[in-house]
Amino acid sequence: MDCREETAGAARFHFCPDRAPPPADRLRALVQARVLDEISGQPIERCRVTMPDPALAPHMAARVAAGGLVGLVGHPARLFPTLATSAVTLPIQLEADGYLPRQLSGTLGPVTGFPAQFAPLDHGDVVLHRLGVRFSGRVVARGTPANQPLAGAQLRIDGLWSTFPPANAAPGPLMEPARIVGLTPGLYADYPTATLARCDVVPDLPRSKTLLATAPPGSQRLRLSDRRTLAVGMALLIDGSDPDRHELMPLAHIDTSSSDDQPAWVELAHPLRHLHRLNSPAVPAAIPATHDPHTLSRAALTGDAVAFLNAAPPWSAGTVIRIDDSVRPVEYHWLERYETSADAEGYFRLPCLARVALTRLRVTHPSQPQPLNLVVEPNYRLVQQTLVVAFE
Repeated sequence: MDCREETAGAARFHFCPDRAPPPADRLRALVQARVLDEISGQPIERCRVTMPDPALAPHMAARVAAGGLVGLVGHPARLFPTLATSAVTLPIQLEADGYLPRQLSGTLGPVTGFPAQFAPLDHGDVVLHRLGVRFSGRVVARGTPANQPLAGAQLRIDGLWSTFPPANAAPGPLMEPARIVGLTPGLYADYPTATLARCDVVPDLPRSKTLLATAPPGSQRLRLSDRRTLAVGMALLIDGSDPDRHELMPLAHIDTSSSDDQPAWVELAHPLRHLHRLNSPAVPAAIPATHDPHTLSRAALTGDAVAFLNAAPPWSAGTVIRIDDSVRPVEYHWLERYETSADAEGYFRLPCLARVALTRLRVTHPSQPQPLNLVVEPNYRLVQQTLVVAFE
């Protein structure tokens, strides 16, 4: 303690202030990052940051600054008194309107010289992925009576730009081939790299089960009417007749405490994406073979509904695709292609598209001598973007 004499007018004081606390016993940033838009590379200014660990959350506070800087602050010496010799794992949850949420995790410590020395866990630049938008609209022949709709017009995305071309460059030579596919219901995990392959799926309809309790999104446990023929690793087709709700999930655990003809709990390899109601069907499914493997050309995040591949896929729409990185449990998804035909009134709709700055939509029709090539910028503020496709 350093003491000194202080005066105030005619009064004299013997002043002995407390010593300043060590750096780790002050309010400090514990974990930080700079959040960027994947397409533009610009900072995301309105990002929410939370601590997903309920034991740590009450002892930390969120901070958001200009330039996309976010973090959590707290008193390191009080939270982690043994940080000089042992490390701790700090997760962080990032959310922003119009983007997929992203959870990061990292190791803080050991910190040499703690508590006199301290530095936060810094994730550096972190990109967020857009939620996605669907293109829909109508193909017409302009100049004809009532702008005649062109039934059966063929539309497909045949090129894209991952980022906006520089202002001084022609966009054409920078266009990338559209080696992309849509995935329903969207990825259950993050994948730096993975292999995608078409699956043979053989449902065992005579052994179909039903849900004895409603399963909300995010749950991993199902109460089934029985567990006959079920085995860990087997796939379970849930709500298979509903294309807006169906999920094909590997089984991670089966409760065998009762006979196999009795109701049983099963645990899924991934959290459910959709709501599955009481009495929904759950059918065991065999996956005897896979075909035509391709690998991801760009890392993907949980929730991504678009996969970028190393080559143009030969798979047809509606087939089941297995995703495997040899680390996490495999995933199964239904394939969507970015091509379609206009209906009898000329209307069309394409799958959810994300992670691109610009796309080229190629439209053909037997009545038109030349194809129509439209460069479209996805408006990610919308869930559905309406296009007017008109042949002149």
